Amino acid sequence: MAVLLAAFVATARGGLRSAGPVDTTSTFACELTPPRDIDGLERCLAVNQRDVELMLDLGSAYEAQGDPERAETIYRRALSEDSKDADVHVRLAQVLLRRGEHGEATHEAHVALTLQPGSSRALALLAHAGGQGHQ
Repeated sequence: MAVLLAAFVATARGGLRSAGPVDTTSTFACELTPPRDIDGLERCLAVNQRDVELMLDLGSAYEAQGDPERAETIYRRALSEDSKDADVHVRLAQVLLRRGEHGEATHEAHVALTLQPGSSRALALLAHAGGQGHQ
């Protein structure tokens, strides 16, 4: 029963899309109590390699640790899995804007607005990027 529940939960979050064998014990543990630390998130992502939600959590953890390059890398990986996730575009835009890449940040914010019209976070990013100018 636990294996079926783990498979259902992982499928609902996008974690069982591969045809290869799945470690249902690890999948189940990651789904029930997702870790907050980088090591735990990386372990869960190794099991659920296409889980965009885990990628967002890991990107946030990288940002909190002061590692925007790794956050950008994981957000771009998330976009390779789901290019229509407006939240991923917003998070990537935030990283880019902090680094001073206003043009690319503006592009990502526009994509987010296309996917999620009226997004207050994307609108705020556009206002901020426009107010900073291109450096």
